[in-house]
Amino acid sequence: MKEPHEEIKPEPDSFSERRSYLLSAMNFSQQEVDWAFNQLGEEAPLDQLVDTIVTAQVAGFTGGNENVDATTEGKAESLFGVMEKTLHLLQMGFTEEEVSGAIDSSGQEATVQELADSIFARRIDNSIKQTEVKIESDFLGGTENQHSTCHQRLRYYDDEDDKIGVKRAKSIFTDNSSGASSSRPGNQPSLTPWLSGCTGSVSNGYVKEEFDAMASGPRPDVRPEIAKPPYFLYGNVVDIPKGTWHQLSDFLFNVEPEFLNSQYFSAVMRREGYLHNLPMETRHIVVPKSPMTIEDALPFTRQWWPSWDTRKHIGVVTLDVAEIEQMCEKLGKIMTDSRGVLSHEKQAHIMQQCKMSNLIWIGKDRLSPLEPHQLEHILGYPRNHTEQFELNTPDRLAAMKYTFQTDVLAYLLSVLKSKYPNGLRLLSIYSGLGGAEVALDRLGIPIKCIVSVEESDVNRKILRKWWRRTNQAGELRQFVGIWKLKTIVLEDLVKEFGGFDLIIGGNYSSCRGGRTINATMGMDSNKFYEYARVVKIVRALHNS
Repeated sequence: MKEPHEEIKPEPDSFSERRSYLLSAMNFSQQEVDWAFNQLGEEAPLDQLVDTIVTAQVAGFTGGNENVDATTEGKAESLFGVMEKTLHLLQMGFTEEEVSGAIDSSGQEATVQELADSIFARRIDNSIKQTEVKIESDFLGGTENQHSTCHQRLRYYDDEDDKIGVKRAKSIFTDNSSGASSSRPGNQPSLTPWLSGCTGSVSNGYVKEEFDAMASGPRPDVRPEIAKPPYFLYGNVVDIPKGTWHQLSDFLFNVEPEFLNSQYFSAVMRREGYLHNLPMETRHIVVPKSPMTIEDALPFTRQWWPSWDTRKHIGVVTLDVAEIEQMCEKLGKIMTDSRGVLSHEKQAHIMQQCKMSNLIWIGKDRLSPLEPHQLEHILGYPRNHTEQFELNTPDRLAAMKYTFQTDVLAYLLSVLKSKYPNGLRLLSIYSGLGGAEVALDRLGIPIKCIVSVEESDVNRKILRKWWRRTNQAGELRQFVGIWKLKTIVLEDLVKEFGGFDLIIGGNYSSCRGGRTINATMGMDSNKFYEYARVVKIVRALHNS
C-alpha cells in the first residue's frame, strides 16, 4: 500500500526572500510585486504570486516600472480594480478575448457577476445550436498561453502547505437565489446558476422516485458522445429547488438530474439529487445492505419504544447536541409525570421533537440523540469512521450532516463493477468523508488511485485513516483545494495515472463544523462551477 502523497511546501519561504526573487529573478516591477502581495497576502506561496502577476500581464495591465504619484493615484486605483476583475474571470476559465469584450460592452464599473453574465449571454448568441456551456474551451486546445507557461516554469511551487491561508478569487455567484443581474441587456437569459428565481422543490412532487419503478436501460437524456467514459457524478443531498437542478445541468452537458429517496436503501429519509452520465442497465443494490429502519439499526431500543412512536426512518442530521440533551430531559420529565398516560397532544408534541432532532429511546421514559457510531452505521460507513482524537461528538455529527449515504451511491455506481473488474481511477472532489470511496469498496471495485480534493482538514484525515485501515493497494493523492487543479496540473495527473475513469463531486462544506457555505443551497456555488470545469477538461484530455 502506498502512503498518501503529502504536498510539498514551496521555497523560498520568507516574505523578503519571495519578494526579492520576484523583483530580481522574475524581473517584475516593484508596483506589480506589491500589488500581488496586497491581493494574496504576505503568506501567499510563490506560484500564486507569479500566477497573479502574469495573469494580469496577459490581460494587458502590466503596470510596468512607472512611478505612481499623487496625481495619478486615482487612475491607478481604477486600473487595479479592472485588473482584479480580469484576474478573477481569467482564473474562472474565461478567455482573454471574452473578458476584454465584456469589459468593453459592460463598462469598467460592472461587477464580476455582471461581466460573467455578459460573457455567458454572448456565448449563447454565438453558439445558439449548442446545448452546453463550454467553460474553458480555449485552454483545451494545443496552444498554451503565457498564463500556463508560468506554471511550467515554476511547477515545483504548485503545491502549498495546508495551513497557508491564501485569498482566493471571489465567487462570481451570489447566495441569493432570487436575484439576477440588473445590467444584463434585453431579455438575454442568465446562465449563472442560483441567480434566477426558482420556486418549488423535489419534495412537492417534482419527480417520482426512480427506485419505485426500478428503471433501467440506456439514458435517453444523455447524448451518445456524453455517455462515454470518463464517467462523472455530482450529488447533492440537500432538497434544493427543481429549477436550480436544471440550471446546474446546463454546466454538465444538460444531463437530466436523477432523484432517489434514501429511505428505499437505508434508515435515512432524504431525497437526493444526482447529475451523471452513468449507464443504468445493470444496477443492483449492494450486499450486505445497511439497516432499512431505525429498529434494524438499533435493535436494543425496541423494548423501550412506545407504541405511538411510529417512526421508521431518521431525517436530517442535527448539530446542537447540548440543546438536544436539555430537550431530552424535559421530554423525559413529561413522560415520567404522565405515569404512562399521555394525552394525544403531548404524544404529538414529543413525536414532533423526536422527528426534528432524531431522538431515540434508550430506556424507560428516556430519550437521547444519535451517537456518531450509530449514525455512521445508518449512513453505511464503517464503525468509528469519523473517530479522530481532536473531534468531539458534535464535531463528528456535524461532519456527517451533508455526507453521502453509501448504499444510494453504491446503487448508482454498481454499473461500474462489470466495466472495471480490475479497478478504476478516481478523481474525488469534495466527496466529504469519502462516501464514493467507501461505496466502491463495498461494491468490491478496486481503486487503482484516488486524487482527492478536500479543503476540510478533518475530512482529509478521515479519508487517510480509512485508506490505511482498509489496506488499499493503490495510491492516494490529496489536494487542499480545487483551485490547485489548473489545466497544466490536470494534464500532468492524466499523464501520470493514464487518465481517470470516474469523477465524483459532492457538497462542499467548511472544515470543522461541516456546515455548508450556503444553507439554502447546501453547496458553495463556485465550487460546483469549478467541478464542472474540471470534468470538461479531464474529458477533453481523455478524448484528445
